[in-house]
Amino acid sequence: MKISKNNPFVIAAITLILFLGILKFPLISVLDNFDLSSQQADNIIRIIKNSIILILVLFAIKKLKLVALSGLSKNIKFQKKYLILIPMYLVVIGVFSLLDTDLSSISAIDVILLSVSMLSVGFVEEFIFRGILQSVFLKKYGHRKYGILIGIFLPAALFGGLHLVNLDMSNIAASISQAVYAFFIGVSFGAILLKTNKLIPLAILHGLINIVFSINTLLDDNAMSGQIEQQDIGQAIGTMLIVLPLFVVGLFIIRKISLKSVQEKIDLSSTIKLS
Repeated sequence: MKISKNNPFVIAAITLILFLGILKFPLISVLDNFDLSSQQADNIIRIIKNSIILILVLFAIKKLKLVALSGLSKNIKFQKKYLILIPMYLVVIGVFSLLDTDLSSISAIDVILLSVSMLSVGFVEEFIFRGILQSVFLKKYGHRKYGILIGIFLPAALFGGLHLVNLDMSNIAASISQAVYAFFIGVSFGAILLKTNKLIPLAILHGLINIVFSINTLLDDNAMSGQIEQQDIGQAIGTMLIVLPLFVVGLFIIRKISLKSVQEKIDLSSTIKLS
């Protein structure tokens, strides 16, 4: 237990193993007696699993004393609120991509289930990768010269790498593109968290991005939310270029983060309780 409290790599490994273990645990048979489509069942199971994960994550953040660093304390002021608006351009792009799509055949219940499901994904991924992993790496290396870069980049790299777990060799360009896309978002969201001090707005924004880019899966009975669309190399590069500005802005924000402010949050995390 002593090792896990002091070694961020051990904490990261345990966290990701539990995270993937819960996600992969077969629960679909629980809904066999209900008249549900495969998409509805998939989204309901995702909501259930993510709810379990969120409970465990909140417990871990409290137990590891990461409340201030994770951005979940009411005692720390919400600052630089305008930074939350920067990633909104991805939501706007997602909405514009749907303007020429006929969504009239989609039922309201399917939209609701998809929205709650994708929102839960946003919360889980932000709470794990920014709330826990970024916080433990900052707690360990935050006092060093490049501690902020280590604290933000390592969890972002793990976040990107996680998207390669289900690597599809027949769609490798899209798989790599998604991993890079996730890394860019991880860096920018990590930087924004440290400047704004709040995690929940980022989790909501992450969920909104998931929703607008997944809504078209409801048009195909065989498609599942979160499934990677087939892409050639040109399309994959285009996807990465779309999120590149967010990564560049994230690097700029990182330059504005002081080691002193991070150290203050590390010190506060030992005393502040989860709100």
